[in-house]
Amino acid sequence: MNCKETQEVIHGYLDAELDVVHNLTVEQHLQECAVCTRSFQGLVSLRKVMTSRSFYFEAPKELEKRLRSAVRQANKAESPRWSWSWNWPRVLSPLAAATVVLLIAIPLVMRTSTEDQLSQEIVSSHVRSLMADHLTDVASTDQHTVKPWFNGKLPFSPPVTDPAAQGFPLIGGRLDYVENHPVAALVYQHRKHFINLFIWPSTRTSSTAEEPRTQQGYNTIHWSQGGMEYWSVSDMNQGDLGDFVQLVRGGSPSR
Repeated sequence: MNCKETQEVIHGYLDAELDVVHNLTVEQHLQECAVCTRSFQGLVSLRKVMTSRSFYFEAPKELEKRLRSAVRQANKAESPRWSWSWNWPRVLSPLAAATVVLLIAIPLVMRTSTEDQLSQEIVSSHVRSLMADHLTDVASTDQHTVKPWFNGKLPFSPPVTDPAAQGFPLIGGRLDYVENHPVAALVYQHRKHFINLFIWPSTRTSSTAEEPRTQQGYNTIHWSQGGMEYWSVSDMNQGDLGDFVQLVRGGSPSR
């Protein structure tokens, strides 16, 4: 892929709209081309600015009360036949209601888009580790070997579990790069399927429930716990991946 072809699909790559093959092709070109890399980084910076809180307006708490009151008054008003005279409460009430819907929906849509993009990035990293035959930087089934290997390589210490007794043995770990920062990638195996578990510090103040997704045939489950963000990804079925996640979270499989 040359620079012209890359620029034609760079927005699709940024929005996680490309398939895995084209996604990896763009990533390879970005690793080799400084010009396209600067262009992509500029787009990433622009997106971060556009999604920052400085662009959000928090509506006053009294707005909802005023809007509800206006809607109730409009519903009570009677209009037995068509009139060309303007009834401002009746005209403005639907607009006000639509405004409320937009104020609620827009942040949700933006969050969903960001989650989808991150899911695509996670899947791409998983596929890349398989295609490049680079699953692990440290190959070991001993969690007490894998965990200390990350010391000095990351600004945090990732939790490392080994549910080998339940059929999900640890086979090693490696450094990876997600959302423009280094992360820990723990690698597990279940029968003939590999699982990548990506871990990095969370900005959330509390734990979140699992969020399963399917992206281009790969299953992912995302959650936060103990001050860390977790993304697990594999081509095995969602049920088996859910059992793995429950074991990592310190519980028992649901099945």
